[in-house]
Amino acid sequence: ILMPLLGFDSRGTRLGYGGGYYDRTLEKLRKKPRLIGLAFAAQELEMVPREPHDVPLDMVVTEKGVRSFEPATA
Repeated sequence: ILMPLLGFDSRGTRLGYGGGYYDRTLEKLRKKPRLIGLAFAAQELEMVPREPHDVPLDMVVTEKGVRSFEPATA
């Protein structure tokens, strides 16, 4: 799933548009799909706060290339 975002951090946490639509939809799926954010490298932030319901990205694609993120640990 290509995910829109305003920002992201080095853990794959995505800053979205505030509606929570993607996170609510993803929690209802039986199998988690690969989540890919599309962004500019300048949208990377030092840290994006992660709430318990937030689903992190698997990777992000920017003009500087593709970055993969480690799976989130509890």
